[in-house]
Amino acid sequence: MTITGNSALVLHGRLKNMTRRFRFSPRRRQYCVLTFAGILTMLLLGIVGYAISSMHYCFDVLVEWKISKICNQYYGNEITGYMCPELCAGDTISEFHCQPAKQTSEYHFNPNRFLARKAQQFVVVKHAVPDSSYEKLAWVDSRHQEEHYPSESEYGGIVRRYIELRYNIQLPFDKLNSLLKLKNKNNRILFHASMRNSWNLIQNNEYLLSRLYEEKEIFPQVIGTCGDLFITELLDTVEFDERRYHFTNHIDLSKWRYHLKVAVLILDYLEEMAQNRFQMCSVLLAGFGISDSRMKYHDLRYITTEASIDRRLSDGRWCRHDDDCSYHDCRSRCNATSHQCTTGLLNNNLQIVCEKIFRGTAKEPGILVTEKSPARLLRILERCAQPVSRADVDSSRPWGASKALKKQLYNELTSIYEHLASSSIYS
Repeated sequence: MTITGNSALVLHGRLKNMTRRFRFSPRRRQYCVLTFAGILTMLLLGIVGYAISSMHYCFDVLVEWKISKICNQYYGNEITGYMCPELCAGDTISEFHCQPAKQTSEYHFNPNRFLARKAQQFVVVKHAVPDSSYEKLAWVDSRHQEEHYPSESEYGGIVRRYIELRYNIQLPFDKLNSLLKLKNKNNRILFHASMRNSWNLIQNNEYLLSRLYEEKEIFPQVIGTCGDLFITELLDTVEFDERRYHFTNHIDLSKWRYHLKVAVLILDYLEEMAQNRFQMCSVLLAGFGISDSRMKYHDLRYITTEASIDRRLSDGRWCRHDDDCSYHDCRSRCNATSHQCTTGLLNNNLQIVCEKIFRGTAKEPGILVTEKSPARLLRILERCAQPVSRADVDSSRPWGASKALKKQLYNELTSIYEHLASSSIYS
């Protein structure tokens, strides 16, 4: 009994001694601190990596900070813009916050797009953040380390050539003058700031297309600018009940008529796109919106001219599969012999919309695939999404849907809509 008690005391003493040494050893304290710091760093890196990879990292506080930074630059005469006084006053334009997160995984989140309230309506504030593709306007004298800017006439010529090379568009002089709107011509510092801001905005595809085609009202209207920021109208988003993704679910008559009406408006919009030779390379239902009963598309990052997308897809880069030569929804073909992208755009807007918006997929059927859809309509949608016959294929795009098929689809939709108005056969 005594031996056992002594052993217990000895063991207790050893444990206490080990605990004391571990507790007060500087080496062990340093080891614990470094281990904890490493785990914390890995956790933070994981969170940041997830945020960047998912592209959903907009926070209202960062939006407020961005506006505050822009206004500080404005008060410091670093930037100019007709909308700066209203933007920085804090009462005319206020309540800046992130755009609502979209529920679809395919939505291309734009971290440089957020919402604000202007008077009694909401507007969209977009930031034309310069990236590696942006060209600098000024050059620096290596001897005197001084920036040199072009004259006003030289700058006009730079803009005209840039638009011609990028979009294959000949810009009239009156449209050029309306686009530039340079300020503070009698103040050298402010004039250069105005020119620099103008150049950054012009290199932003969303701003430029909205300004170049503002009379046609096919893109969101630009309300004003401040530095690299530009403010546009907010479209009434076209949204549908998530239950439309289940083909067997019942859809009531009013919602079905709304689907048909929106589909007709989208076809009208595609006609305007075709007339102006624009190609939409990322088409999502969430991208469409309505302004004064007109259909528009709010995200112009992936809209460009047909000539521009043809040049991009056939730039001769190396490829292994056809997908290597495509750009989002705009498809091309890889040359099996040379393994180069040498073919231009093969499909068109109508085929993309039929495949992604109207017909959809087995997982997410489109807005025209419901339990009320007539068999004839479903057959037309299938031919439009995957045109095969000569009558269904566009003459200039071998994977695109033809104008004849578009007319047939348009007539079918209007016929169904008119029939619903005169009878209750589908209710």
